[in-house]
Amino acid sequence: MTIGSLLDCDRCPDGYSSSEEEQLHRSALGKGSILTVGKQVSLILTAKSLAVIAQTPRNRTIPYFNVFTLLLNGLCNNHAVEIAQKIDIQAYDVIVPASGDGVVYEVFNGLGQRADACEALSKLAVAHIPCGSGNAMSYNLYGSGTPSMAALCIVKGLRTPLDLVSITQGDRRILSFLSQSFGIIAESDLGTDNIRWMGSARFTYGFLVRLLGKTVYPCDLAVKVEVDGKERIKDHYRSESQQKSAHSTAGDEPRSPGLPPLRYGTVTDPLPDDWELITHDKMGNFYAGNMAYMAPDANFFPTALPNDGLLDLITIRGDIPRLTALQMLMAVENGTLFDMPEVNIRKVSGYRIIPRDREDGYISIDGEKVPFEPFQAEVHPGLGTVISKSGYKYETPGI
Repeated sequence: MTIGSLLDCDRCPDGYSSSEEEQLHRSALGKGSILTVGKQVSLILTAKSLAVIAQTPRNRTIPYFNVFTLLLNGLCNNHAVEIAQKIDIQAYDVIVPASGDGVVYEVFNGLGQRADACEALSKLAVAHIPCGSGNAMSYNLYGSGTPSMAALCIVKGLRTPLDLVSITQGDRRILSFLSQSFGIIAESDLGTDNIRWMGSARFTYGFLVRLLGKTVYPCDLAVKVEVDGKERIKDHYRSESQQKSAHSTAGDEPRSPGLPPLRYGTVTDPLPDDWELITHDKMGNFYAGNMAYMAPDANFFPTALPNDGLLDLITIRGDIPRLTALQMLMAVENGTLFDMPEVNIRKVSGYRIIPRDREDGYISIDGEKVPFEPFQAEVHPGLGTVISKSGYKYETPGI
């Protein structure tokens, strides 16, 4: 398939028609589009992703990449970290996991473990073919969980700076691209692995079990607040998203050989002077988001932006009435959670959370379980690079 035929075809070769996909086929390329002769893509495939792609009518996903030189990498568990560590960043422009969000997490961390981490994260854009259960990255960047639609958006998409978050825990430092959670969200996800046969219903089941028990998660929390108050947060979102250009302060800073130095130190360092540690005996949900959608029908963070240098942080008490908590569950799906008075939301550039009063529990970083220990987060503006449909915002209705 030539570039011309990809752009000019009235119908896809298999005869299948999708109005949105056809519109993208025929649309003019935006400034910064990656659809250029000579661009190179590394596609990471898992056994599950091959099965998902095979179910697409006449395999409409892989052919979109015929305009590139394509490297296919078979993937074993945790192999994506190694692939990203060793990939030649001069030979490729885009690395595309065909997977769930877990392999995307591994790719970012593999790039972050390189000696040339800053250069690698800037040079090599990370894209996503959705073949998992949540596929949050694809929904945020392309507005779709369909592999062929995501592939087309990648071909015609725009390079976009993405904030990444350093998580320090003990002597470890990892990168987060999606979210961090402690409390009912983390437990409802990670604590229900034994009932994965229920599919997505396991999350709702886990949530309801803990809700009925009014489970609380005591902790100490310190945050670096940058924007507070819901109206100010809405104003910030509208102002930033109306600029319609991907901007980042990352390019203005000296580039370190590895990851950027930590402005706020690590979790083992003394708290910064302007951070106040507050005790929360009745914490019910702690949820920090770098993207808007956490799942197809879960727009938890409608004011999140790809590169404003901030995380959206939601905290909710665990002793709220059960009826209110049930209303929150429905509010996530209909997009009204943000305005509920019981939901405390702030935009922050860093935080430290210290679990208390229990020896074991669940902490989730991008959906992956990490030790139940204190951790600290710090946002690095525009450290990563992704391919997005718009080039400046997530595919959400906004607020």
